[in-house]
Amino acid sequence: MRRVDYHIGNNKAEFYGYIHEDISKEGGEYKLRPAVIVCPGGGYIRLSIREEDPVVFPLFAHGYNVFVLKYSVGDAIRTSWPEEEAAEAVSILRRDASSLDIDQSAIAIMGFSAGGHVAASIACHWKKYGAESRPDAAVLCYPVITMGEYGHKMSTESLTGGNEELVRYYSLETQTDCDTSPCFIWHTFPDQSVDVQNSLSFASALHRSGVETELHVYSAGIHGLSLGYRETGKEEKAVQSWMDLAISWLDRRWNFSR
Repeated sequence: MRRVDYHIGNNKAEFYGYIHEDISKEGGEYKLRPAVIVCPGGGYIRLSIREEDPVVFPLFAHGYNVFVLKYSVGDAIRTSWPEEEAAEAVSILRRDASSLDIDQSAIAIMGFSAGGHVAASIACHWKKYGAESRPDAAVLCYPVITMGEYGHKMSTESLTGGNEELVRYYSLETQTDCDTSPCFIWHTFPDQSVDVQNSLSFASALHRSGVETELHVYSAGIHGLSLGYRETGKEEKAVQSWMDLAISWLDRRWNFSR
């Protein structure tokens, strides 16, 4: 394993990753591997460490090259927008795919809560930045989606400052089209911080746009569970299947197996 580090956007946001060594010459199946960019949550005011490396290593163990985007939050958003940083992150992986042993056609972005909003934003808005910034898939974990009736007030205020044009632009249930990246989404019904309607409305919008989507809604669990283990803050057995389900979905898309 080797680590790589980048700094992107006007704020030089930290973007780091873990790369598998090339063992294809020693009998290993893969030289080029899929990549996943992880965006932790935190209401656009902080970044949750429970949704960084604890999430990275199950993905890495499966065989993916995995990165963390520590996008701008709080007042720093005004000088470097998280969506722009996500676009640059995806573009960097495409640009450096050869040296990073990444399959250029298998780059996913995964986000939690507000990080899910970052991931969904670039999945919807990539055309603004060019084809190289399009994620090939997005995994959205209890994501913030709307800035409207069911929106998460902290995320909405932190990102938009109440600007109505930004509220409309970042209400992503209104921003899908047939070119939006395929999405895997999971949420819990009892989530009292980010209402499950965020995921339901986005899945409906994706369906109307003809975008491949897989949605899982669990009957138990609070917001921000990460992997759902004690290690990441709270054990919730009901949701612990999500990582295996997401990996299976990604594997099928890319014909990849460990």
